[in-house]
Formats: sequence, C-alpha cells, structure tokens
Amino acid sequence: MEIGVDIVDLDRIEKVYSRYGVKFLQRFLSEEEIAICLHKPQVIASIAGRFAAKEAVVKALGTGFSAGVHWKSFAILNDEQGRPFVRPAAALSFPAGCVIKISIAHDRHSAVATALIDGL
Repeated sequence: MEIGVDIVDLDRIEKVYSRYGVKFLQRFLSEEEIAICLHKPQVIASIAGRFAAKEAVVKALGTGFSAGVHWKSFAILNDEQGRPFVRPAAALSFPAGCVIKISIAHDRHSAVATALIDGL
C-alpha cells in the first residue's frame, strides 16, 4: 500500500488561471476534467483540487511525472455521488487488482488531496 498527499494554494492557481485561462488548464487536465471544473460553483477550488490529486497520485505511484506518467496519463473524475476517482488514459495501465482511492478537500486558502494505492 502506498500513499501520496499534496496541497495547493488557491491564490496561486487563480493568478495563473486569470492570466492564461483555459490554455493553462489544457496543460494538465483533459477536456472532460476542464468541463467538470468550469461547471463547479467554486471553479478555482475545483482546478486546485484536481491539480493536488494528480500530484498525490504520482507521489503514491512513486514515479512522479516521469517513467511514462504525464499530467494527462490519468483523469480525476467524479462518480454519480460526486466522489472523485482516477481513470487512467489508454496509454497508462495499472496492474490487475490495483485500487486507487483519492480524497480532495479545500477551504478558502488551499486545496489538499490524498491518494491511497493498493495492489502495486
């Protein structure tokens, strides 16, 4: 079992997003993730949460963004109840039986995410 955690400052994300808009998001989010973020009531918190979740996942994987793992190698989506989950892109596969759980939270200042991976 592996764990990863990351925290992101909302002001930092807001400044970059205000300057570069959707082009900034396209660097690390899929089109589906961008659509989800832009339809949330707290857009900046949603963006920051997904950024933190991606960082937490690669920390738990132990690879960082290297060894064939990139920002768009997986997506952070939500199920019908709103719970976040990880969906790997076609180019990335996890071992059979591998389970990834993530949790995302935010307040007025920051977003934090934790990833727990079992079965690597």
